[in-house]
Amino acid sequence: MVSRSSSAMSAASANSHQHGGPFSMTSSSTSSKGEAPYGRCTELLQERVSREQCCASPSHTTAYSDEELDSGTLFFWRVLGGGVRCMSCKNSCTGVVCPADRKCSMRAGAPKCVCTSKCERSPKGHRGRRGSSKGPVCGTDGRTYRDACRLRKNACRKRKQGRLEVAYEGHCQQSCSRIQCPMGKHCLLDQNLRPHCAACLRRCPNFPDGGTKRVVCAVDGKTYPSACHLRSAACTAGRAIPIVYRGPCKANATCSTIRCRPGERCLRDPTRAGAPRCAQCTPAACRARHWRGLAGGTVCGTDRITYASWCHMQQAACRKGVVVETRHVGQCAPSLTKKKMAGKGRGKHEEESNGT
Repeated sequence: MVSRSSSAMSAASANSHQHGGPFSMTSSSTSSKGEAPYGRCTELLQERVSREQCCASPSHTTAYSDEELDSGTLFFWRVLGGGVRCMSCKNSCTGVVCPADRKCSMRAGAPKCVCTSKCERSPKGHRGRRGSSKGPVCGTDGRTYRDACRLRKNACRKRKQGRLEVAYEGHCQQSCSRIQCPMGKHCLLDQNLRPHCAACLRRCPNFPDGGTKRVVCAVDGKTYPSACHLRSAACTAGRAIPIVYRGPCKANATCSTIRCRPGERCLRDPTRAGAPRCAQCTPAACRARHWRGLAGGTVCGTDRITYASWCHMQQAACRKGVVVETRHVGQCAPSLTKKKMAGKGRGKHEEESNGT
């Protein structure tokens, strides 16, 4: 049994017995009319089963091979031969169930789930907050889409299902003042001061040890029973409240009097008289494309320097040992004495004086 799939080849069976059965098909070719298409399979799903047992699978990617193959031959065909020759269990879209926003289409004589090409009204029982997907919506990537259907199509084409969703209805905003979140959700500003609709936690768990080891000190100077309680308070307040360190808040705390977790570094917060804050400073590459989609692109830091992304800003903060937060999204105002760009090229700063 084989499944026709574009996924990477799975590990071959390690024993020396002969194989014949279901596989995962990666390519197909048209066969005689009425017959299932042949193709190449790279993923062995099961062995020593009848064709009827194999093709009882509801998956449209399942295929079958009658050939008896030992482990060495299997390895050759998988790695060097493009896959084992196999026959698709299905030769039509009948009975094929595709994921949401995909439809079954015959490709090279075999059924395949592809992104839908037309935008239609949401199915009954899956209607939007106002009963329709019409009108602009703001995506979780910070982009405004003509309607929810266009957003779903984009998510499907770029394989971002589950990561790209409707944040709220209407054009993307820069604050929570004009955003009406769906019932049960609250508007919350992220680390880049961009608004999002999020469901607030109603109840945090009770810990057997009383939760003394989970106490955290937040940037607002308050001690919270746990990170869960802090997230709940932040959601209700409509803004992020960062954890400064683990344990109860201490008066006149400094980097020498608190302990950060492994992988964290203690930074000084200039907006709080140099108070300490633990920050993740593990080395990581800031991929511009990834962070543009995730955190809105360039940001102006509280140090009045423009950074290529929030990630680059955090890396700079770790290098300096000083907390840097988002002043606003986009480049810093040109009225500043100097405009600096950080996070591009090999980390060099580009400076240009105004009027020169």
